[in-house]
Amino acid sequence: MEDKTAAYLTHELRAPLTAIRCALELMREGGDPANAAEVLDIALRNAERLGGLIDDILETSKLQTGKLSVSARPLSAGDAARDAVTALLPWADKKGLALAVVREPDLPPASADPKRLTQVLTNLLSNALKFTPAGGRVEVSVRRGRRERAGSLLFCVRDSGPGISADEQAQLFRYFAQGEAGKTSGSGTGLGLAIARAMVELMGGSLWLESEPGRGAAFYFTLPVHIAVRTGDVSSGRGAAPVAKVDQGA
Repeated sequence: MEDKTAAYLTHELRAPLTAIRCALELMREGGDPANAAEVLDIALRNAERLGGLIDDILETSKLQTGKLSVSARPLSAGDAARDAVTALLPWADKKGLALAVVREPDLPPASADPKRLTQVLTNLLSNALKFTPAGGRVEVSVRRGRRERAGSLLFCVRDSGPGISADEQAQLFRYFAQGEAGKTSGSGTGLGLAIARAMVELMGGSLWLESEPGRGAAFYFTLPVHIAVRTGDVSSGRGAAPVAKVDQGA
């Protein structure tokens, strides 16, 4: 199994490196100046892809060895969703996709790690943008959890893409798993969704998928609502806001 994993990762890392090298060789050979911007764009895209692959591998290693820490604090879930969407708007515009945020008014603060929440939202939104055809729509919504999810905030990243079969859904959150669309596109390590689910669970929530072939996909996840703790005078300060930390190892 370790040999197969090493071979798989070697293949995934070599592809963007090869593309970058080819682009640089074209520049060195003094190709058509009119194509210079396009060649540089290819190199930059693949450099970004390579960076993302390395980040995924490092995060997976931390998760599997119990070394990924999460520091939760109160934050605005709606603002986090808006910021993630804003960062990805240029990509959506380039693909001809509508990208929107819908949030319930007067939401209470979530208890979450800002960095990890951004990673989860970016991962889910990036997947949705990647697999939704031009003219489609991707939306992230945030609302209060109800019934069995009371006391939490419910996020949903929904797309109008090709959807995911039940068989694929059963495998999708495993490390190195990819759906048919991912295999066809040839991008990604198959680590992103497994990492996203693990991060959500470390923050006290859960992540799941609802989809049917031909009807898009909806990735849901919950995060706990921040509960303010009233504190009196203490030596470290008056009424200091508590910060929770989940540390999975040294």
